[in-house]
Order: sequence, then structure tokens, then C-alpha cells
Amino acid sequence: AINVSLDGYTEDEQGNLEWSISDDEVFAFWTDFERPIGTYLYGRRMNESMVYWETASAKLGDQPEVMREFAQIWRAAEKIVYSRTLQAASSARTRIEREFDPDAIRRLKESSGADITIGGPELAGQAMSAGLIDECHLL
Repeated sequence: AINVSLDGYTEDEQGNLEWSISDDEVFAFWTDFERPIGTYLYGRRMNESMVYWETASAKLGDQPEVMREFAQIWRAAEKIVYSRTLQAASSARTRIEREFDPDAIRRLKESSGADITIGGPELAGQAMSAGLIDECHLL
């Protein structure tokens, strides 16, 4: 899951993912969307963007409850980051895999009691090519 512009971009001209508007309504939507997720599959760049939520509670003091709830949901989930360059995970409940292994994801899907989501277009493309996608949400 990732915000996509109407012309198909996930990044702005500088390669940033923070281009989309993040008001309370957007956060409420994403919080509800993420509730059933037990595992996030990320590429390195998506992980770097999302790791903010690891320590967000300390930074969100007077922010809306929905943002604090999103942070709790994110922290409670497992994270698998696919990267050939990361040396160590920068968040709890996170492991690094060097290569995307479709068979490992099939096994994860069979054994998981919760939903699995993919964050990032390149990783999603690999999963789609391997026939691993059950649902695709364009937001």
C-alpha cells in the first residue's frame, strides 16, 4: 500500500514520498486500513520512510489520537525489509532479507493469521510477477 498520484507516481521530483496530504481524515483511513496487518514487506527506501513510527509516540504528544494509534499498529506488526545494503534493522520486530524469495512469502501467507502488506512499487512489482498479490489497492 502506498499513495499514488493520478499519473502513477509514488515520489515527487526529488524522490520524496511525503508529497501527499496527511490530514486527520487521511490518517484515520490509513489507521483503519492497517488494523488487520500483521506483517509489512518493505524495500529499503520505504522502510526508511516508515521507521519514523518506531519512536513517533514520543514525538506526537499533542497530535490527534488517530496518529498515535497508527504508530501503535505499526510497531505491533512484524516488518521484513528487503535490502542488499542495510546492515541492521532500525526498528523492533524487523528483520532484513537480502533477496526477495517468493517461496518464503508463500509460506508466510500460508502460516500467517493476519494480513500481509507490501509497501513500495518495486517490491510490489516483484510480488505481482510471482503471483503473490491477492488484492491491489490504488489510493
